[in-house]
Amino acid sequence: MKLKKLFALTLILALAVSFAACAGKADKNGDISDIRSIYPDSRVILLNGDTATLDGKEIEESDYTWHVDPSVSHSDVKNAPAEYYTGTKPETGSAVYIDHELYYYPKLDQSGFTLVNYDGEREYAYYYTDGENGDYIFTTLPVLGNSFPSYMMHTEEEAAGNKVLHITEAGTYVLKGEWEGQIWIDLGDTDDTFADESAKVTLVLDGADIECSVAPGIVFYSVYECDNGWEERENSYADIDITGAGAKIVVADGTENSVSGTNVFRMLKTKYKDEDDASAVKVQKKQRKTDGALYSYVSMIIEGGEEGTGTLSVTGGFEGIDSELHMAFNGGKITVNSQDDGMNVNEDYVSVIYFNGGEVTINAAQGAEGDGVDSNGFIVINGGKISVSNIRVPDSAFDSEMGVLYRDGEVIVNGETLQLEKGDQGNSVGGQAFGPGGQGGFPGGNGQEGFMPGQGGQHMGPQGQNFDMKEFKKKVSELPDDAGLEDVLELLGMNGGFGGNGQFPGGMNGGQGPQGMPGGQGGFPGGNTFPGAPDENRAERQ
Repeated sequence: MKLKKLFALTLILALAVSFAACAGKADKNGDISDIRSIYPDSRVILLNGDTATLDGKEIEESDYTWHVDPSVSHSDVKNAPAEYYTGTKPETGSAVYIDHELYYYPKLDQSGFTLVNYDGEREYAYYYTDGENGDYIFTTLPVLGNSFPSYMMHTEEEAAGNKVLHITEAGTYVLKGEWEGQIWIDLGDTDDTFADESAKVTLVLDGADIECSVAPGIVFYSVYECDNGWEERENSYADIDITGAGAKIVVADGTENSVSGTNVFRMLKTKYKDEDDASAVKVQKKQRKTDGALYSYVSMIIEGGEEGTGTLSVTGGFEGIDSELHMAFNGGKITVNSQDDGMNVNEDYVSVIYFNGGEVTINAAQGAEGDGVDSNGFIVINGGKISVSNIRVPDSAFDSEMGVLYRDGEVIVNGETLQLEKGDQGNSVGGQAFGPGGQGGFPGGNGQEGFMPGQGGQHMGPQGQNFDMKEFKKKVSELPDDAGLEDVLELLGMNGGFGGNGQFPGGMNGGQGPQGMPGGQGGFPGGNTFPGAPDENRAERQ
């Protein structure tokens, strides 16, 4: 009798375990079905630390590994002989695969770096030491503050703890779970890909935690570029349609997501941009440079779901979110924590960054310097709520080469809501006093006043109409090491010295000089509006 009862109990327990297992599987499949009800054509990638599945099948992993050694010449990479690979390259037919082709900044001996003027900037340069390419710079590092940026370098052992999940086919991919490494999207590095409207990848973050300790966490390397005619345009525009961008991130409603990573500073090809350049340090062609934790080589859109309740936290060891062309924020709740710029779009006089909706919170400049939002072209604020904090003089909450265009939305800088008028708002905003600051209100545009008064004198700005910031920075970089503030003022065409202790109280009303620094309506610290008057010549300039 006891044996029968024991058998019955055992059978019941076995069935219970079996039902529980089936129920768990059903729940898991149910989760996938729920996702696909919203994104019916999506493929689901479940991340599990250093392994992953695609639609329930284990993703293949390869031992293919990237290496770099500037002391030995290699032939694996054309014009970059310090780079080489080991292992077996995966079959290119796979839509998704995993390997160790992770590009990071290698650990180099600090004593091997030389301080040089490189392309208008003071940087630390490390030359090839392989005996064959000694005239070429292998890589550079920025000059930030008073200490050498050794934290940007990483060993092979550190890099080995990060794997790369490659996406090679167009489509929508839902990412769930944790990933220790990088997500790299590359549909083919060709002109055909950039011009192919079907070459688009959407990443739906549905409870994804992506952390890369030596490089950016997500990189859109090669997909469709919706503004593929920008190189032929003669003029810059603030309004460009990027709704069809090939790189898109969607933050799923009701989910918490995070992306963290660091930068890979400038690595160079053994090939000069200009063979006839007579300067001591010639400018070389760039092999790679990715500054943000979330980085795109093409125009990118970040948006939320229908309800906009999903959150995405981006943490950057250098900059936060970057695009080499355009970028738009359409919805969701996005938080960025960065050591340098919170966001950056970096094609000179071309790139535009749009704020169209959602909530964006930026805690920038936690390191030596940095702007909240930095655009080498325009910044356009169409709506949503944008809050920027930790901004210090001389950096800005919003810093734009071509101008900031405010149309609608709530803008908060260092805790204070700005009262903005619709229209062209100048080039920068933000400083310690929540007002213009940034560039300090000099020079004035169109020949009007844009002075930097000290306690006892004022400096009249030069004609701002043809002021060229890029040329000015180049001239500053060419000054001798013992140059002082008087030499910089001379380049600006300013006469005289500072009055009193040289503080920068707000300036007089001065218009905005196109392509120049903002006009005077407040230097450091100013009031609570953007500097400079609306630029009446803006439409004509476009």
